[in-house]
This record gives sequence, structure tokens and C-alpha cells, in this order.
Amino acid sequence: MTTENTETALSGEVITTSEGSADVKAQMLKENEQIIKRNWAKATEKVENVYRALTIIHTNDLWKLHKDAKGKRKYTAFDQYLFGEFGWELTRVRALQIIKATRAKMIEDGELPASAAEPRKRTAPEVSSEKAAKVTADQLDKVLTAFGTRTANIDSGDPDRAEIVRIYNDAYEVIGSIIGDLREMVNRIEAETASENADETTEVAAEVAS
Repeated sequence: MTTENTETALSGEVITTSEGSADVKAQMLKENEQIIKRNWAKATEKVENVYRALTIIHTNDLWKLHKDAKGKRKYTAFDQYLFGEFGWELTRVRALQIIKATRAKMIEDGELPASAAEPRKRTAPEVSSEKAAKVTADQLDKVLTAFGTRTANIDSGDPDRAEIVRIYNDAYEVIGSIIGDLREMVNRIEAETASENADETTEVAAEVAS
């Protein structure tokens, strides 16, 4: 006796058959095509709305408004934002491809100004004067040290050695002076900060005592 193992199709499910007939397959095709026709327009509209919202957020740098518990920027990269807020594992490259195409359409439809199509300039994060001075002094010090090492390793028989030694000595004097000024600035700022903190501590202690 032969048996036919045919599972009944449910909405959105795939039918598996061991001895599927042409009629069963035709019915499966019809039902699933109907599902697509009923939901495709809605699904497309939802995706387009998501892409539009994503483009507005990216174009206006709104995603950078998220802050952590310390008040600093919560996300340093756009793909981090997508995953952190939505669990969306979309690569940065793919996200920017989608945004670029959506932005062009939104500009054409008048939803975004034409200026939104201009390349966005990358801006460096803001730093304090103290940090700028400290980091720059360290960088210049490394450059000067590397210059000095290379100069010392030049073959003594090199006809141009005297010239590069002279240039190094000049650079050492000028850059060394700049490094000194920067470190002096850092020390001054740190001293002023320490003094302000001490004054604040004294005021708090006085208030507590009273």
C-alpha cells in the first residue's frame, strides 16, 4: 500500500511533499503569490519610510546627539548607532549606499534642500587648550628625537652630512623652544585648575562647618 505524505499549506509556510502532485504545487504557488501581492506594497512603503528617517538622521547628524552616562557622545560611528539603537547589523558602507540613493530621491521630491547633496565635511572632535598643548608637545618631541637619531646615523663620509646636521641643530633650537612653551602652558593650566579645585574644596568645607 502506498501513502502520500502531503502537508497542508498554512499562510506563509512552505509545503513539503514526498510525492507532491502538480495540483498541490500549483495551489502552493497561487497561495504564496497572493501573500506577496497583499503585503508587498505595505512592506515596500515601510522600508522606504525607514530609509527616509535614516537619511534625515544621518544628513543632519542627529545620531550624534545620543550621550552616555558621563555626558559624552554615546556613538563614535554610524554603524555603532544603528546596532546600538535598533540592533541593525548594517555595515557602514551599505548604510551610506542606501542613504545616498534615498537622499537623491528626497532632494528630487523637495523633501531635502539641494545643499544636502554636497559632500559632508569631516570635523575633528573638540579638545581643550591643555590637551592640544600636551599632545602637540609630545608629538613634536617624538619628531625631534627621530630627526636626531637619523642624523646621528648618517655615514660620516656622506658629503651632505654637515648640511643636515646644521638643519637639525636649527630645528632643535626652534622646535625645542616651541615644546618648552607648550609644556609651560600645560603646567600653568594644571596649576590654575588645582588652585580652583582647592578653593572649591575650602568653600565646601566652610559651608559644612557652618
